[in-house]
Amino acid sequence: MQHRSAWDYVRLFLKGVMMGAADAVPGVSGGTVAFITGIYEELIHSIRRCDPMALQVLFKEGLNAFWAHINGNFLATLLAGVALSLATLSHLVLYLLDNHPIVLWAFFFGGGS
Repeated sequence: MQHRSAWDYVRLFLKGVMMGAADAVPGVSGGTVAFITGIYEELIHSIRRCDPMALQVLFKEGLNAFWAHINGNFLATLLAGVALSLATLSHLVLYLLDNHPIVLWAFFFGGGS
């Protein structure tokens, strides 16, 4: 687990927002955004740490050790950004799919004149 400044967490949160925005669009992956923004490896590593060993750490060493084991600050910050984005942007994307599908698809697939 690496030490991050407050600004690092703001940037991580915004990366989560971008991942959520990508996930709100059919056929687009938040994982791709994680890869492009340079957090994919840490994300995969942190997710893998959420295993039975993490529960052992929780019960034997306590909550702080568990949180450090799973890289909790990273995961919580990222997931907060994803959740906020999905809660807000998913409504917009659904509206655009229903009412302006050509414009939406043109935006994502390079349409225009």
